[in-house]
Amino acid sequence: MVRPFVQVLKIVTIGAVALLVVVGGQRYFTYYVEGHADADTGRPVVIQISDADDAGTIADKLADAELLRWKPYFMLRMRLSGDELLPGTYTLRKGMSVPGIVDEITIGVDEPDAPAPSELAITAIEGWRFEQFAEAAAGVGSQGGAEAFIAAVESAPANQWEFLQSLPPGSSLEGYLFPDTYTFGSNAEAEDLVYLMLRNFDERFTPEMRRRAQEMGLTIHEVVTLASIVEREAVIAEERPIIAAVYLNRLVQGMPLQADPTVQYVVAQPGDWWPQPLDTADLETDSPYNTYLYPELPPGPIANPGLASIQAVLTPEGVDYLYFVAKQDGSNTHAFAVTYEEQLQNQCTFLSACGDGTTALPPDRA
Repeated sequence: MVRPFVQVLKIVTIGAVALLVVVGGQRYFTYYVEGHADADTGRPVVIQISDADDAGTIADKLADAELLRWKPYFMLRMRLSGDELLPGTYTLRKGMSVPGIVDEITIGVDEPDAPAPSELAITAIEGWRFEQFAEAAAGVGSQGGAEAFIAAVESAPANQWEFLQSLPPGSSLEGYLFPDTYTFGSNAEAEDLVYLMLRNFDERFTPEMRRRAQEMGLTIHEVVTLASIVEREAVIAEERPIIAAVYLNRLVQGMPLQADPTVQYVVAQPGDWWPQPLDTADLETDSPYNTYLYPELPPGPIANPGLASIQAVLTPEGVDYLYFVAKQDGSNTHAFAVTYEEQLQNQCTFLSACGDGTTALPPDRA
């Protein structure tokens, strides 16, 4: 009576072990070959496929981009699909399955007229608002147009990035979309472009720069906020560190920055993002961004600064200036002053605004 039971137990045990091997092997295969979720999952990667590429060269490109763990599996999926490679520029994402990649970059034999994804490029200019970036993205034909880009900016997960940890609750990503030229596939979504801009900021704002900000007693958010003002004020590269020093000096002394670009940011309208000249009513607009009314940094950046303006804030010129005025002589330079009296004299010299010698224009007014 015991032997049949033992035999049944052996069969059950062998079956259970076999099932574990199958399930475990399948899970390992999925983990190793198909990939698994990690910190980079969802990161967009641009891949270009030319007419001369075959499955082998594409496998190499995908492996180099860390989109494949095991090239033979990709080759097998390509053969099994029976589809043909479709040359073009693709925006793929880390963590995509191999079948998903194959579906994205191939064309079925019954789809001879399917269009190849084209290469798009957007140049995001230093000192632009993110709405201007959205307009530029729409202008090159990105998916969803300006509305999709703005929605992607507003919904991007800030907690994904260490450099955004000092971002006050409810803040936008204004200032952190790094100005540059971005190339991507026409199949890319707006979220992909926003990701590329944030990753670029993360790479360009180096650990050394972050340590420098700490040494100055500034958060990354404060650095970027001031850099955005410098970006809108400076025309000549050599003056960026001087203008940054003027504003830092004024902050130390508790003086309002009185920077026109902060008011432009408040009163702007679509199609007129940087209105000028500003009138008295504009300067009296009640907003925490209005540095005529509030004697501290605005709540956040007013534009997306380039690397030079960020570096200017981190390494300002060692000067005592508290004022500056545009010379208006075609040089795009400014006259700087330490004292109120010197500012009055500069106004008289360069603006022919001599007046009664008692009223100085704000530090950046022309």
